[in-house]
Amino acid sequence: MPKINVYLPDDLAAAVKAAGIPVSSVCQHALADAVAAAGGPTAPAGDSSRLTPRAEAAIAAARSTAGERPARTVHLLGAIIGGDANLGTSVLRALDIEPEDVIAEVRALLRRDPDSVGALDDVLPRAAEEAVRLGHNYIGTEHLLVALADGPPEELVAATLTRMGASAEALRTGVRTALAGWAHARETLTLSGLSAPIRAALDDIRQRLGRLEKS
Repeated sequence: MPKINVYLPDDLAAAVKAAGIPVSSVCQHALADAVAAAGGPTAPAGDSSRLTPRAEAAIAAARSTAGERPARTVHLLGAIIGGDANLGTSVLRALDIEPEDVIAEVRALLRRDPDSVGALDDVLPRAAEEAVRLGHNYIGTEHLLVALADGPPEELVAATLTRMGASAEALRTGVRTALAGWAHARETLTLSGLSAPIRAALDDIRQRLGRLEKS
C-alpha cells in the first residue's frame, strides 16, 4: 500500500497523540474527501492496490493457511475473524453475531460439503466494488467481509453469513453506521476540554492533505 508522509509541528503531533486520534484513518478519509471534491476517481472495480494493512494481512494469512492449495473464501473469513481487531468483526458484533460462531458454523458445514466454497480471488473484485459503492477509495476488512457475504447464494460462506443475519446489505448498513459513529465521535470531541487543539489538529491535517492533492 503506498505511503504518504504527513509532517506536523511538534505541538500538533503531541496533541494528536494525546487525543488518541487514528491518524491513518483520518488521513484516508481526508484524502477521500479531497479526491471526491476534486471530481477525481475512486478505487476502480477489481483494483486491489488500495488495500489497508489489515486487509493485506488478512489476505496474506488466508493464502498462507491454504498452503499450496488455492486460497478459498473460508480461509479469508478465518483470517479476518482470527486476525487483529478490525471493522469487519466489529460490524458483525454490532449485528449481535459472534465472529467465532460464524467461522465455527462454516467449518462444520465445510466437512459435509468441501466443494461448496468459492475462490478467494473471486472476492477481491467484489471488495473493490463495495469500496466504490460505499464511496471509499481504500479497501478494508469491512469491504472484504461484505464481498464474502455478497457471493453466489449457493456459496458456503455467503450462505452462512446471510443465514446468520449478516447479509451483504446488513453488513453495508453496519459499515455505514460504524463510520458515521466514528465521525460523530470525532465531532463530539469539540465539546470537551480538548476541543480547540483537536479541532485544530484535524482541520490542519485536512488542509495539508487537500493541498497535497492539488499539488
